[in-house]
Amino acid sequence: MSTVAVSRRRMPQARRRELIASTVVTVIMCALAFIWVFPFVWSLLTSVMTTAELGRGGFNLPRTPVFENYSQAFDRMNYALSFRNSIFYAGGAAILQCITGALAAYAFARLEFPGRGVLFTLALATLMIPGTVTLTANFVILNDLGWLDTFAALIIPHGASGFAIFLLRQFFLTLPKELEDAAKLDGAGPIRFLLYIALPLARPALVTVFIFVFINAYNDFLWPLIMTSSREMRVLQIAMETFRSELGAGLIQGPLIAGAVLTMIPTIILFMFMQKAFIRGITRSGLK
Repeated sequence: MSTVAVSRRRMPQARRRELIASTVVTVIMCALAFIWVFPFVWSLLTSVMTTAELGRGGFNLPRTPVFENYSQAFDRMNYALSFRNSIFYAGGAAILQCITGALAAYAFARLEFPGRGVLFTLALATLMIPGTVTLTANFVILNDLGWLDTFAALIIPHGASGFAIFLLRQFFLTLPKELEDAAKLDGAGPIRFLLYIALPLARPALVTVFIFVFINAYNDFLWPLIMTSSREMRVLQIAMETFRSELGAGLIQGPLIAGAVLTMIPTIILFMFMQKAFIRGITRSGLK
């Protein structure tokens, strides 16, 4: 039997194996995607149900959508003010960490100075300290400064983190040395190289830091609860808990789930618009 005939018989078997393998992978990925998406779909459906429909339990479709749940949640949560506070808090912390993280990361990655390794190790060591450990000390300091119940108390203590420094440092280490040498020949110092060359190239890593910090601050509950007290300074997470306590214990109610959906939507929109830059920043900064 010739080798040509043997290869013709083997080729369909190889193609069948590839087809079976790709089908299995596709089915598994679809199942995982369904598991991740199902809670959000369930929230959307239950947010327009009546309390009686929710009381039946199980997975049911709404017979007559009740969109008044959203208007009730919007009004009773004071959503416009709470949303503004959350965006200002999360956005301010994210922008500040991008600035401080970029400056520190560039120094650790590209500059030579005594104690650089020790200082970088100390910066990473802060990631091992739980936030609740320093909560009392931070409260005392902010109280002495007279910053309690202000945006300064929310944003400034979150203005730097070892995570942002580490991720941006890993990106700056990937920049070719020749690029920095060429900039020096053109008369550019470290600051100009950072502002005009390194930072534009580090845009994916900066987007990654921004998204991580923004979502973490946006979902934060304990810090705003301790550092703020007035209704005017409530963030969405505090407004949600206040709304839940006003409704009282018992069955899950449609307006509460509608408030949860309203709270989720901003982070989903943020990730949808920035996902490409986010993925590039993850892959190029070594955080895999």
